[in-house]
Amino acid sequence: MNPDPTKFENPLQLGGIRTGMLDAPGAGGGCGVRVALFDTGGGLRFTVALDRGGDIVDASFQQYALAYLTQNGLLPPSPAYHTGVEWLRGWAGGLVTTCGPEYMGGPREVDGVVTSLHGRFSSQAAQVETLRNPDPLRGRYDMELGLVVRDARMFGPVMEIRRTIRSTLGVPEISIEDEVMNRGDSLTAHHWLYHCNLGYPLLDEGARFIYRGKAEYWVVPPPPGQDIVQPLAAGAMQKLKRVPGGLAEHAGSGERGLIVDTEAEQDGWCRTGLINDKLKLGVEISYPKKALPRLANWQHYGPRGSYVSGLEPFAGSLLGKGRDKHKLAEQFLKPGESRKYQLKIRVLSGAAELRDLAKCDGPVTGGE
Repeated sequence: MNPDPTKFENPLQLGGIRTGMLDAPGAGGGCGVRVALFDTGGGLRFTVALDRGGDIVDASFQQYALAYLTQNGLLPPSPAYHTGVEWLRGWAGGLVTTCGPEYMGGPREVDGVVTSLHGRFSSQAAQVETLRNPDPLRGRYDMELGLVVRDARMFGPVMEIRRTIRSTLGVPEISIEDEVMNRGDSLTAHHWLYHCNLGYPLLDEGARFIYRGKAEYWVVPPPPGQDIVQPLAAGAMQKLKRVPGGLAEHAGSGERGLIVDTEAEQDGWCRTGLINDKLKLGVEISYPKKALPRLANWQHYGPRGSYVSGLEPFAGSLLGKGRDKHKLAEQFLKPGESRKYQLKIRVLSGAAELRDLAKCDGPVTGGE
């Protein structure tokens, strides 16, 4: 983007970051939540929930919504969501929901610790450390938001997450960089997942997922007498990459998905995403394989409104070490140790861009 600085005074006329409060939905209103509103000036707009870990909620490109949103709306954080599956009552949906930093996946008991659905991160408020808007007159086109989130208690564990969200004026792309550090004095479990939830109209019948690798299939609830992870032929797994219409068996809590040990490109990054050929629109989700070795493709195609699929790169385990035999299913952080993660989300609207992402697709192997 090469704007003419003689034709505007305020850079926010072209794009940038604004912060403010949004009212909680519901009868009679409710407590507000802090947000940062990003306008990339390249057609992509998105909302960062400062009171929910700095996760990204609604997102749109031009006239198209990209993310799935729940009926809960964007609610203030609450410790009530840290029990069992109560996380679902506070979840707004959105383009990126972060799960961890200790455990993620369904509630279970691990080494005497009773976990809750997807951990506590997304119900923790963030502290804003830095906010930089673009200034084309000075030759600066980047916008940046720096946050700190702490998940802590007396006697530990004490986890600190430093998050930086960046975009560039005129470019429909989001960059997230996270550093997770154990600030306590004891070894602690650490699992990390980016729950990227795609929704209508981007997600629609006939759209196709882009990824490749070795996979396991899971279905919830599992058939009577069977485990959550089911064997499935490679061809059947491949068919799961094409989006169907609403499914009667997904009414209520019905769902299915793949856990894929993804293959990376030559630069070490995995390029995954979704292409909607009817809209000539796609979303690319990329990340370093070394830091996020596996991908979950969660699918919930409810027949009436609850229609969503997630691409979820992660480190650690969604299912727990009792069911997950992957060599990297267990992760720990020593006192003072940290892990760094990167996630890039790019909107694709040109034929050449869509063809380039499609080249990253490939077979899904595994199963029977």
